[in-house]
Amino acid sequence: MSHIFSSVTTSSFAYSPSPPALFVPIGWRRKTTNRHHQSITTRLFGCNPNSPNAQPGDILLEDDRLNNDHDDEDRNNNRNNNPINVLPINLSALRQTIEHTRQIIGYPTYDISVSLITDSQMREINSISRGIDAPTDVLSFCFQDEDDMIEPGVLGAVQFDTPDFYNLGDVLIDVDHVQRRCEEDRKMHLEQLAKEKDEESDRKSGLVEGEVVMEEPTIQQVRNGDNEQTDDNEEDYEYIEIEVEEYDDRGVAPQMQHIYDPEIRIHMLLVHGMLHLVGYDHIEDDDYELMVVQEDEVLAELRRRLGDNFGVTSKALPE
Repeated sequence: MSHIFSSVTTSSFAYSPSPPALFVPIGWRRKTTNRHHQSITTRLFGCNPNSPNAQPGDILLEDDRLNNDHDDEDRNNNRNNNPINVLPINLSALRQTIEHTRQIIGYPTYDISVSLITDSQMREINSISRGIDAPTDVLSFCFQDEDDMIEPGVLGAVQFDTPDFYNLGDVLIDVDHVQRRCEEDRKMHLEQLAKEKDEESDRKSGLVEGEVVMEEPTIQQVRNGDNEQTDDNEEDYEYIEIEVEEYDDRGVAPQMQHIYDPEIRIHMLLVHGMLHLVGYDHIEDDDYELMVVQEDEVLAELRRRLGDNFGVTSKALPE
């Protein structure tokens, strides 16, 4: 019933018809194991939005990084079974973003699950669900079958009019991956600024798109010693067209590039992931157009409601 979507930082986009075996299938609501290796299943409920007593759907928001000390790969990041170097996340602020995003996209009575996970957890899930043995920033597991969706942003009627089926699905965010990308982008932009300063004089005299420059002498002209123009009134020019790729600054991905606080990026990735849950994607150009417009609208409304940083107190970054 579920479809899997990823990822905001890659140009390709994939989905799979089967949920990862690591989790209880969506619909029964999943939870993995806790730090004592005890299996936990949490059942969530939504409700019919047309019900006279409609209530907001349940939200399961958990930081599963803290329940991962049984994982050999992540054990090196723990000392005496206590996590170290774990980025603290304000779950209350993140819950607010979930609640408001759910309202903005029109499904406040549907339940949703959001989990913050590690690289190793994401790698395992990504390998099982998509056949890609590598972490990614966000994966979305939408509950409703793609064939039942009316159009992007509009879910079809639920299969059964019961609380379990008023369900958006699951969003998984790899915090380790987000932290790494923040640092990589910050370093890249600092290097770009330094390079631009060093090459300022070259840039002023450099080629621009469509600029006309004098033609270089041909090999035969060099051999003949004829480097001068044959006719002062008929100068020869060569048109050199420099292709400049159009930069698209719409949507979550480009907006995140200059956000170096991973916690703020997580809120933005959440918007991206939740839009996947209601049928948006970016496989085809037309789909991409729809999605980036919706991302911009949701982000703008969230900032209006919650502030530019979505209620997160931004940390000072080293220069």
